[in-house]
Amino acid sequence: MSRILKTGLLAALVFGLVWLAVIIWWQESHTLPTGVDIGLYLFALPLALLAAGWAGARVVRARREARAAPAPAAAADETQAPPPPALVRLTALAGTARAAPGADPAAIHAALSRQQRPELDPSLKNAKGFPVFSGRAAHLDIDALREAASAAAGPAGRPGDDCLRAAELLCEVVETLSQEARAQVLDNGTPQRDEDWPRLQLELLLPADWPQAARAHAADRARDAAVWPAGRLEARTHEAQDALAGDALLRRLAQESPEPARAALRLVAAADSYIDAAVVQAWDTAGRLVDTANPQGRVPGEAAAGLLLDLAPVAPDAAPPRELPADAFTLTLSPSARRATEADARGAAAEPALAELAARFLERQEQSADAIAALVSDADHRGSRPLETAGLAGTLFPRLDPNQDCLSVGAACGHTGAAAHLLTLAVAGEACAQTDAPVLAVMTQDPALRTLALVSRPIRPLA
Repeated sequence: MSRILKTGLLAALVFGLVWLAVIIWWQESHTLPTGVDIGLYLFALPLALLAAGWAGARVVRARREARAAPAPAAAADETQAPPPPALVRLTALAGTARAAPGADPAAIHAALSRQQRPELDPSLKNAKGFPVFSGRAAHLDIDALREAASAAAGPAGRPGDDCLRAAELLCEVVETLSQEARAQVLDNGTPQRDEDWPRLQLELLLPADWPQAARAHAADRARDAAVWPAGRLEARTHEAQDALAGDALLRRLAQESPEPARAALRLVAAADSYIDAAVVQAWDTAGRLVDTANPQGRVPGEAAAGLLLDLAPVAPDAAPPRELPADAFTLTLSPSARRATEADARGAAAEPALAELAARFLERQEQSADAIAALVSDADHRGSRPLETAGLAGTLFPRLDPNQDCLSVGAACGHTGAAAHLLTLAVAGEACAQTDAPVLAVMTQDPALRTLALVSRPIRPLA
């Protein structure tokens, strides 16, 4: 009974202090809070603090018990424990992104640091006729995109607005990264013939629920947007079946056996959009759209993001080549961990699995938690996701500023579907470049599985 009383008093104290601080802040800054702000700051924030304390206590208790427990004697015929799964490491020569907050990772990172949030959409409305919040990329001209698509395929064959918008964002990303690849080739001399150019392969990740014609339209447009000799350009499309499709694609590319016939330069790009009246109507009907009656619903967003990867084989202990670009970074992908309760389940809260995964991952990398300069997650406001990232920060990274160093991409960009994973990595790469220190990317969009990516500067050889 006394334990329950102590827990209740502690929870009341945390809620009271947070409410007092937030209300004073709103009054001093003359802020008129929205429904999302009230739910986030008056309920999610104190719950996150309580969850962080609980998760931290669990991690500390588990470590103490592990140290105190005697090591069991190994039987003579006992087989050795299987080795931990091999870590996946990739070299990204460049990264870029397009989303509602900005037209490049630097602009998106700045918007996240300002705690920017989706605004009411100028045209999308719910079934009651009220405007909805959205992460719309304002620079896209949907009328021009419709006209061009109708001219190419006819009005009957034109993809939906969401597919057209995502394809346009994808083209912008492919054009930017292909220009980066082109600049690196030209730095080593201008090829005299098209055959002298290295091969560049586009790896395009597109939503699995798109019609095949829409994926073909996006792939054709991406090929046309690439600034590369057509004879040296290849393209493959991949269907994003779930939230970790981007992670799975990167792992497959890293594990491909090196062959002379395969392109070493890979432009991996993903795009998705939910800025479409038909999508909003479907979400509203299914109860998946955010509103005052459904604060756990999704905010429609759109984005495209990509990485330029160098898959040229190198010796395991070899340093990256001297000519790596200034903004290059290394990606190290963690194993995955599974939550006991899915993040979208009723009453879902933070669990210690994410903090334990991060602690093991950093220890295996011989990376101190104090050296991590920022946390960049794909989390939005739904379910336990904001609590998980806040709990991870409070447990392992208490020195990080929760506003400036712990950034949630989904909270600013809305639901970006197939693009969310690469979008998070691109923003993490920007944070790594700005701080010149390692950054941890946290993937929480899957209901149950959690993965991490350590984004760090490549080790450069001494001059």
